[in-house]
Amino acid sequence: MTSHGDASNGGPVSIAPIPRSTVRDAVRDALRDLIISGGVEIGVPLRQDELAARLQVSRTPLREALHGLASEGLVTIDPRRGAMVTKPTVRQLLDLYEIREQLEVYAGRKVVALAEAGEIDHLDEINNRMAEVDDPVEWAHLNQQFHSAVFAPCPNVELVTLIEALAARAKFYVRILVSSRRSALDAVHEHQAILGALRAKDPDAMGAAIRRHLRSTVEHVAPTLTE
Repeated sequence: MTSHGDASNGGPVSIAPIPRSTVRDAVRDALRDLIISGGVEIGVPLRQDELAARLQVSRTPLREALHGLASEGLVTIDPRRGAMVTKPTVRQLLDLYEIREQLEVYAGRKVVALAEAGEIDHLDEINNRMAEVDDPVEWAHLNQQFHSAVFAPCPNVELVTLIEALAARAKFYVRILVSSRRSALDAVHEHQAILGALRAKDPDAMGAAIRRHLRSTVEHVAPTLTE
């Protein structure tokens, strides 16, 4: 008789339920948005009981979410003081964007020959929406969508995964950037240069546009940080 739980005998494989991880991920996303929007004070221990009540979840998925955000660099977990929003520094900004520049320029040069007209039009739609958004959290979400869509045609999956992980860690800096309407509009304009390079299928122009965009973010954000 074939066992229903034995894949080697051709039977269906049982799958463990995942509601807990789903809750954890939802809590992590909600906390990330709260941090990006400036709703949590930097360097002050987070009141986990208060956050759990606010999000209507237990302490377990909240702790798991905080550890996830710690891996992104948004949260620091101190054994004595507990979890708190990380205070970003200029050095961290420069180090992160140095790596992003190398990887994204390399990936950008790859995708210019692969992006289709419909994909470029979709990017244009996202960028147009960004020009009309004032809310920093919504703008950051759209910005992430834009950059994810830019690199989606890249055939190197590992490269794209690294880029997305670094982009997630950069969200805090993006929030600082978009706190200035002028800086946000400058970023939208820089996106247009990326779109132009994609339409022209010009890898040199693409690399230059990505490099200019990332360096512009550093120039806007660095003066707001402490050493």
